[in-house]
Amino acid sequence: MAIMNKNELQKIVEENNSEFKMTIGENSFSIDEIKIFQTDNPITEPTTRGGVYFAELKEIKVQANILDTSVSKYLSKTMLGPNKDFLDIILKADIENGQKISLVTNLTNSMQNSSKIILYFTLKDAIIELQ
Repeated sequence: MAIMNKNELQKIVEENNSEFKMTIGENSFSIDEIKIFQTDNPITEPTTRGGVYFAELKEIKVQANILDTSVSKYLSKTMLGPNKDFLDIILKADIENGQKISLVTNLTNSMQNSSKIILYFTLKDAIIELQ
């Protein structure tokens, strides 16, 4: 991740938790809760998985909870499996000092019940820019 370290990123996301929106194509959805964490992959060296994407030893993941369950109909277009490529999903928020953060992610898993959808993403990049 080129912009900042994991701890700085976690702090920004935590402080702006309620500001994030997810964009899939032309559709935007409010994220009700978001968090960032690091996971260890069960591999011994960085590798290309299935010839499709690159996996590191440690990856930064994003978990987003969305109460608007209508988002589920847009998810199949974004995940690997039904598609040959991941679709980049951007999670954006306005942060302090007129800046905007964009988390460039790939959706890796989702869970849904009657009241919410929990999405798990791999973080590809984090970009902070002036609006």
